Order: sequence, then C-alpha cells, then structure tokens
Amino acid sequence: MEVEYLQAELTADERESRPPIVLALGYFDGVHEGHQKVIRTAIAEAEKRDVEAAVLTFHPHPRTVLSKDYEGTDYPELTPLPVKESRIRELGVHRLIVVTFDKTLSSLSPQQFVDGYILPLHVVHAVAGFDFSYGQYGKGNMETLPSHAHGKFATTAVTKWEREGEKVSSTRIRQHIESGELEQASYLLKRPHTVYGVVVEGDKRGREMGFPTANIALDDTYVLPPIGVFCAYVQIDGTDYPAVCSFGYRPTFHDRQPEPLIEAHLLSFHETIYGKRVQMKWLTMLRPEIKFDSTDALVTQMETDKRAAYRYFEIIPGL
Repeated sequence: MEVEYLQAELTADERESRPPIVLALGYFDGVHEGHQKVIRTAIAEAEKRDVEAAVLTFHPHPRTVLSKDYEGTDYPELTPLPVKESRIRELGVHRLIVVTFDKTLSSLSPQQFVDGYILPLHVVHAVAGFDFSYGQYGKGNMETLPSHAHGKFATTAVTKWEREGEKVSSTRIRQHIESGELEQASYLLKRPHTVYGVVVEGDKRGREMGFPTANIALDDTYVLPPIGVFCAYVQIDGTDYPAVCSFGYRPTFHDRQPEPLIEAHLLSFHETIYGKRVQMKWLTMLRPEIKFDSTDALVTQMETDKRAAYRYFEIIPGL
C-alpha cells in the first residue's frame, strides 16, 4: 500500500499523472466493522472497474484543530495514524491518502473541498458511510455529494452497521473504553483495544515488593480506560503474555503524579525487556485504583489481583 500525504491541493502537473481510483472517504478511527464495510465496498467497486482502491482520511483529528479543549494537545484516538495505516493496509487497499486537517481545510465550502481534494485525485467512484460530512461546518453530506461531483464520479452511501440495535461507531467504542467496559469495546472492535509503546525503566518499586513490572511509555495519544487495575496481554516479539496491569498515579506512594503510569506485571515472562516496543491489549477491568495505608496492605491487594488474573486467564500457578 502506498501512503501519500497531502498538505495542500494538488498542482496541475500532479493531477495529470494520477491513475483513476475508487475512493473511500472517512476519518476511520478504530477501523471498526462499520469502517471496514465502507472500505471493502470501495475495494469491490474498484475491482469492477479494474482501478485502484484508495482511502482518504485526515490528520490530525479535527477536534485537535477546532476544539479549544485540545489546543496544543492531540485528541486521544482509538487508532493513531500509524496504527490506522497498518489496519487499513491489512484490508488490501492500494493507496492511503492522508490529508492534513487544518483551519484552512476546515474553512472550505463543500464544493471547494470536492473541487480541491476529490476531483484532482481522478476519482471515478466515491464511497462513504451514510453519515459522512465534509466542508465547513459539515454542511456537505452524502446527499449533496452527487451534485458537488457534477457528474464526474459516482457515489455510494454505505448504510449504518449495527450491533444489538445500535450503530457501531468510534464514539460508542470510545465510551465503553473510558467507562472501563473493555469487553464491550472488544466486541465492537472485533479485537481488544490495543496500545503501542516502549518499555522504559521505572523506580523498580514493584520489583522490591516482589511484583516486577514493565513500565510502558506510549507512542501516541490513545483513548484509555479509567484509572485502575486490569487484565491485559502484553505482546513481545509477536507473542502475547498474560499480565496484571496497573494504570494510575500510585497514590500509596505519591500524592499525585503529573501523568498516570502504565505498569504491567507479566505472569509468565521474566526476561529484561527495557527498550522493547510492545503492544498492550486491554481485556478486563479488575478494580479501580485505591490508596492504601501501608505497603503491606498494597502487597496483600496485589496478591489478590494476581489470583484474579490467574482465574481470568485460567492459569494454574507454578505450571
């Protein structure tokens, strides 16, 4: 899959050299079942026409640019751009086009957006979800796209994808994760919510208490569950290892840390992995974070958490 980054409209020379494509349009955060339906529809239309199947998405997230709540920070995502690229590549797309979302782009009228960013790509057919919008204030939609196309490309609006009578959406999945409902999020994603990061050195306090942990510094700004203790898989060199994961501020030792830490105690892996890039797959929440009166009380609770994790993973200790 070729990845192309567009920071501005194409020049006349760039337009001339482009092959015809069928284009799937959307932000595609999570690349969940609904998104996959849109992309696979585009692939099918491309095969009918013997042309390339392409996906157009945006970066950064529009809220990073338009919301005052995220000025100077990135909006948390289910799949930051490198992960989104990987998920889309797995679907068999020929080309991914990443358009820079900035205030200039957000101020374009729907017709200006189509004229500047769709038609120049040599699009012969555009596919998007039924609720896709474009142009300033989202005034353009799948009902207006045919008129803005001026007959130069066909369009397909993909109907909503539902689970249990409710639309599968990035917003719905995000809400489940932020509420600690990780099983529901996994059900809608068809996989555990996964974050990527590097194992870094910590203060080794866990090792001193008999619970060595891998401190994971995330690569990007992800949607994360609430502060607490979890069962998770930590993938190292392609292998998933069961773990008890603490995500929090360690209130027993600190009044407040500036940022919550992710610390994973692996149940069946005991090698030193500083500097390793790992994946962490959130599976289920065991409990919220608690401040204990003593280290001994914390260790007792950690033993309880570990036993709960053994039950969850159906591991017999010592085997």
